[in-house]
Amino acid sequence: MSSVRIDSEIGQLKSVIIHNPGPEIEAMTPREAERDLYNDIIPLSSVQHEYKNLQSFLGLVATTHELVDLLEDCIEREENRRLFLTEYSEINPIGRMIDELMTLGARELARAVLTGILAPKKSLAHFSNAHSFISNPLPNAYFMRDSLAIIGSRVVSAAFTFDVRMAEAYITRFIFRHHPAFENDGLLIDGPKERNRLVTVEGGDIHVLAPNVFAIGISERTSAFAVDRLARRIAEIAEVPATIFAVDLPKERATIHLDMVFTMIDRNAALAYKPVLFGPARASVYRLEISPRGEIHYSEEESLFAGLRRAGIDLNPVFCGGGHPVYQERERWLSGANSFAFAPGKILMYSCNVRTLEALSHEGFAVVPAQEFLEGKASTESYSRLAVAFDGIELARGGGGARCMTLPVERLSL
Repeated sequence: MSSVRIDSEIGQLKSVIIHNPGPEIEAMTPREAERDLYNDIIPLSSVQHEYKNLQSFLGLVATTHELVDLLEDCIEREENRRLFLTEYSEINPIGRMIDELMTLGARELARAVLTGILAPKKSLAHFSNAHSFISNPLPNAYFMRDSLAIIGSRVVSAAFTFDVRMAEAYITRFIFRHHPAFENDGLLIDGPKERNRLVTVEGGDIHVLAPNVFAIGISERTSAFAVDRLARRIAEIAEVPATIFAVDLPKERATIHLDMVFTMIDRNAALAYKPVLFGPARASVYRLEISPRGEIHYSEEESLFAGLRRAGIDLNPVFCGGGHPVYQERERWLSGANSFAFAPGKILMYSCNVRTLEALSHEGFAVVPAQEFLEGKASTESYSRLAVAFDGIELARGGGGARCMTLPVERLSL
């Protein structure tokens, strides 16, 4: 029986995977930041301090799983450890080191995969630079959302656009194939296997709005070909009609994924970045109607919100930055539209997005610092609508928000 289930963006959260940023963050130099898809280098101590509040709060409302712990569980058995290293050697030249790496304990190896494996001493890479890696550190790993998405009880393993992130997909794919806590009904897309220059897909673009209604970004990270492939895979298993709204986003750094401009926050509300979703230069939106017989019908919608309304999901937009021409752009850069719902009408987001929080307050959301809940001064059950604000200015500089840092595994049905 499947223990993985996501039928909405807002259902009561039961379990979630996270990753506490570690030494892999400090392995990155300013010169390497752009290569690693960062806006800047970030100090580890500050990032961990901010992340602790997110991690601790999630522990109050759901079962949390740490990525390193899950990988350790999966490679505890010797045959699984060798299988993982063999798969991992497809993207890292560790083939001749596998026997050596097999001598490491499961915990030590799991950590090394995240923090990086140094090049062997008898190699040109080591000779030219004693700090070179044969398997690079993974500073983006704490953005757990991108490497995998769950649709119903099935898994979409990411086909990352950039090589620097593909290792993350190998890790999460292995976990969802081998960890007993995450039984599922199989892969809709096998990113490491299916990725090519035209087929790329990442979890930040995939939004499950209802059991058979999805919004997917066509972004610099997710291609139209990948959306088509996902639609066909859904059609192969669908027992009832399904609908995908494909949002053709601007191909720029501030809109790398759909969740940088849109996140559903309640049954009838969503955070939105106004210029991309409502302005005169708003993104084109294409509707894919999928029949259980495998047919796909294409049409164009006036906007995402208008299309969703016709599909029975009537969302009131709450504008990032309050819709102010300057504040909305500043707060979008700090992931102001990127929130994470842990229950209907109850979300987590950065406290630095002051105008967005004010807009939420005008819509009936109580804005409460995470610390109030961590100190036992407040209870989430006391609020019908709630925005839990946690400090994250250094985390935001990494290029993502609360949704980016969380991979929900199971939610209750609405």
